[in-house]
Amino acid sequence: MKKRLIALLMCALMLIGSMACSSGETSQNDSSAAETSQAQEQSTADSAGDTSQAEDSQAEAEVGGEATYPLSDEPVQLSYYIRINGAMSATMETYADVEFFKYLEELTNVQIQWDHNTSDETFSMMIASGEYPDMINWNLGNAAGGVPALLEDEVILDLTELMPQYAPAYYEWMQANPEENRAFMLDDGTLYQFVNFNANVETKDIVYFKIKGPQIRQDWLDQLGLKMPTTTDELYDVLVAFRDNDMNGNGDTTDEIPFAIGKGTTQLGVIAGSFGTRIDMHNDPENPGTIVYGPITDNFRKFLEYMNKLYTEGLINSDFAVQDSSLSFITQGLAGFTVDSMGSGLIANHDNLKLENEKYNYVSVPWLIGPDGYQCNVDDNNANPRGTAVTTACENVEIALRWLDYAYTDEGSLLSTFGIEGESFEWVDGYPTIMDEVKTNDSGWSEEQSISRWMLGSINYPNARDYRFYEQMNLNEPYKGEIQDNWNLATEDITMPPVVMTTEENSTYSNLMADISTYVEAAYNEFIIGERSLETDWDAYVQSVIDMGIEEAIACKQAAYDRYQQR
Repeated sequence: MKKRLIALLMCALMLIGSMACSSGETSQNDSSAAETSQAQEQSTADSAGDTSQAEDSQAEAEVGGEATYPLSDEPVQLSYYIRINGAMSATMETYADVEFFKYLEELTNVQIQWDHNTSDETFSMMIASGEYPDMINWNLGNAAGGVPALLEDEVILDLTELMPQYAPAYYEWMQANPEENRAFMLDDGTLYQFVNFNANVETKDIVYFKIKGPQIRQDWLDQLGLKMPTTTDELYDVLVAFRDNDMNGNGDTTDEIPFAIGKGTTQLGVIAGSFGTRIDMHNDPENPGTIVYGPITDNFRKFLEYMNKLYTEGLINSDFAVQDSSLSFITQGLAGFTVDSMGSGLIANHDNLKLENEKYNYVSVPWLIGPDGYQCNVDDNNANPRGTAVTTACENVEIALRWLDYAYTDEGSLLSTFGIEGESFEWVDGYPTIMDEVKTNDSGWSEEQSISRWMLGSINYPNARDYRFYEQMNLNEPYKGEIQDNWNLATEDITMPPVVMTTEENSTYSNLMADISTYVEAAYNEFIIGERSLETDWDAYVQSVIDMGIEEAIACKQAAYDRYQQR
């Protein structure tokens, strides 16, 4: 088993850094021979039966009672591999310095040895070494062979029977939200991870917010008397106007970058959604339930034609393929439009620009409609989240589960989200309100960096994040509320559920996509800048991707998608 996993890990390392090539990041996927078809049908039926039995077992599971604190009379040490959030690493070395975790250690008598030396490389090497911490927080679906391999090779524990007894708060959240429960388990109903979600504690509902989308200098629009763009054609006209007028008023009519883009595919991927595609596997918008590989579809070609037009006419930065970040162009007054995150992108830049000049105004843009009427969201809900698993190396499994479960209790949700009552938040008319004194500091930290010394509300940590954090930090001004209104216009036409490929499918898929993704990413950039012609080179490009085995990769995703539908 170990040898197979190590071999698969080497395949995964080849895939690191490529475009959305694992089953989890953005994917959430027939055989022509009658004999193969019959085998698949039997496999699906068996899987459906296993799932039904697992679900019945979960429904009948005896849910354990509340934990008694401390969890142990004697101090217990647990090791935890988890990435440290950037807002926290800017002001401290470890999560041990966060006030909530200081409180949690005192409450539980559990001391955490935090390991923040995280990366795709260190994760792969850790798994290959056979020496694991007690708990791992990672995009587990990205492991070589996927989650099934981690279970088969006895890296992580099957928590299906343990969770109801020793993590009853998390288990009850999942039972109250069956669609999420279905998303976070394996096809056979196996439970194995704790994930982060936005929570309404009173109703036990999981709440969703859009956290990435298009954004623009509203003051530049006002300066030119232009309306907010709602389509890709209207955006083009706005970008031309930004290019042709000295928007920053510095006397240089050539330094504006109408649409600022950083390297990678995240930002342009949002624009691809307006053309009914994305830079990955996705649901066919015209044939729901059929999985396609976006970069070889006609819709993707139309998207590339649009981006090539923007590039050729100087409407995007010419160094987009190597530019680390586009946000600096916004704060420097050089760019008027981009695609980025809600908090660290739109809200942070809005506030920074306002500090520079109150007349500046940076706001969200409605999710753009493409020429064929598409307005597709490109990010899947619950797609391969960073989850925490307990490993087979853990000698205190019950304590580890109860320690993790605290963040999903009503009290743990509140304190992990807002920190310590009376120190970082207080109750105002029955509402947990972050205190002004923890938002500001004399150290030059941003608001997010400042509050992150107390609480976990702004970060992706496995807890039931109280949605009231978003209400007061991200929805507390009119322009912030408009973000959700504008970005929620995106449809779910091409999104996929969080499918899980088998170990064999994962191996096949990873081996194929390592080369395909590298080839496609290079061609993608070349088509945009004109080094390849969409008129003369497109068909040969598509054929090359087919020759590299994309149809077999699609079949792996399709099989996983079909099994998910049977969960």
